[in-house]
Amino acid sequence: MSAIKQAYIMFNGQKVVAQYDEKTKTWSATTNAPANSSWSQPDHVYKVEIHAVDAANNEATMTSADPTYGDQLKIRVLEKSKPTATIISPTQGSVLGASEQDIVLEMSDAGGSGLNETTVVFTVNGESHAGDLSFTNHEGKRRATYHATGLTDGENTITFQVTDNDGNVSNLATTTFIVSTTAPSLTVNTPTEGLITNSNKLTVTGSTTPGSSAVTIASVKVNNQSVSLTGSSTKKTFSHEITLVEGQNTITVVSTDSIGKVTTVTRHVTLDTKAPIITDVHAEAVTVDAGGRVKITFKVTDAA
Repeated sequence: MSAIKQAYIMFNGQKVVAQYDEKTKTWSATTNAPANSSWSQPDHVYKVEIHAVDAANNEATMTSADPTYGDQLKIRVLEKSKPTATIISPTQGSVLGASEQDIVLEMSDAGGSGLNETTVVFTVNGESHAGDLSFTNHEGKRRATYHATGLTDGENTITFQVTDNDGNVSNLATTTFIVSTTAPSLTVNTPTEGLITNSNKLTVTGSTTPGSSAVTIASVKVNNQSVSLTGSSTKKTFSHEITLVEGQNTITVVSTDSIGKVTTVTRHVTLDTKAPIITDVHAEAVTVDAGGRVKITFKVTDAA
């Protein structure tokens, strides 16, 4: 019979009583590992203490600092949950109007080991930019930002993945978005620049097309008034009547696409409804022979 009356271990703040096996002459204590990773603990391990008390109440203690058995008292607990990796912006399928964009990523750890930011996988159109990320804390998670320049007109793809300190790898996050930097084309057929007319009614006509297939024409305005559009998604036409005022008129036509890109065409038209003034009329002779010369001189002044 053992002279030891009690043995136990202290593990993660809990006392676990050991059981004696007469056959093997050994004590053993069994408990469950903590739910969270040991990464945040000193030396990244949970440390165990063994306590043994004999019949005379003498107590022996062994810790993880023991030179012979200390390594057996350092328990590394690995979490099994994957971290999460999310692309906040741009969003999937979005259409953006500039080749420079701030890309925002978010990541979080599920089981306490923490994120290993040195293992982040981040690509833009297949090119790695993990080393260019800036990391910040945001509402209990980690965010990473990258200012992208020179994005391709058309389709662009981002990939993002992160690993925690216990080696768990997140799912690969992927986002594809469109860049469209070309403003709409806008043609004003009528009026022509510098037109002079004596009618106060004028029809403004023309057509407009989006800068790329990823966008559509949202509106056309003539002097800040929205006009009706006809045609297909690739080309819109318009015809809109306006009223001129006497003198010079400025006509501004603005085409706006679905992501806010704008093209403007301006025409200047003059309305002149006043007839010229004729003065200083003089006949060389008011009586002439048949077949003779008739000469009239006069002055004309534009009344406008």
